[in-house]
Amino acid sequence: MRVKKKPQVKTDFKRANPNRPREISSKSRKIETKVAVQVPKVFRSDPRFDNLCGEFRERSFYRNYDFVNKMKEDEVKKLKEELREETQPRRIEKIKYLIQRMENQIRAVKKRKLEEEKQEEEKRITIEALKEGKSPYFATKWARKERDLKEKFETLKEEGRLNQYMAKKRKHNAQRDRRHMPSDHY
Repeated sequence: MRVKKKPQVKTDFKRANPNRPREISSKSRKIETKVAVQVPKVFRSDPRFDNLCGEFRERSFYRNYDFVNKMKEDEVKKLKEELREETQPRRIEKIKYLIQRMENQIRAVKKRKLEEEKQEEEKRITIEALKEGKSPYFATKWARKERDLKEKFETLKEEGRLNQYMAKKRKHNAQRDRRHMPSDHY
C-alpha cells in the first residue's frame, strides 16, 4: 500500500496594499537561531599594577636601559645633520622640535644621574662616620637645597652665564611681586 503525499498548497501571499511588504504565513516553520560559539575572554593586565610582575626598581631600570640614552644622542647628531640639509620650512620646524625634545630628555637623565651620585656620596659619608664611631649626619631638605644652589652658582660662574641667570631671576621675581601687589582698580 502506498502512502499518499499531502498535496502542497501553493499559497500566494496577498498584500492588503501593493506598497506594503508581503506577509509571511504564521504556519511556516520557524528557523532555529544559531548559538554563538563562546570565545574565552582575553584578560589584559597592566604590569604597573600587577603584583605578579614584581616591584619597579628605578635604578636597575635605568641601568638596564642606559643604551637607549646613547641611541638618543646618536639620533640627535643625525637629526642635526638632517636639519642642515633640509629646505622645507615645516620639516625644519619638526626637526628642531624633535632635537629640542631629545636634548631636554638627555639633560634630564644627566641631572638624575648627578642626583643619584650625590645621594650615594652622602650614604658613603654617613657609613664612614658610623665606622669611625661618630654620629651620622643626615642632611635636611633645606641643607641639600642650599648645597645645590651653591653648586649651580659655581657652574654658572665658570660658564660665564651668572649675570644672565641673575637678570632673568630678578625679572621673574619682580613679575611675581607685581602679581601679588594690591591693585587700585576693581
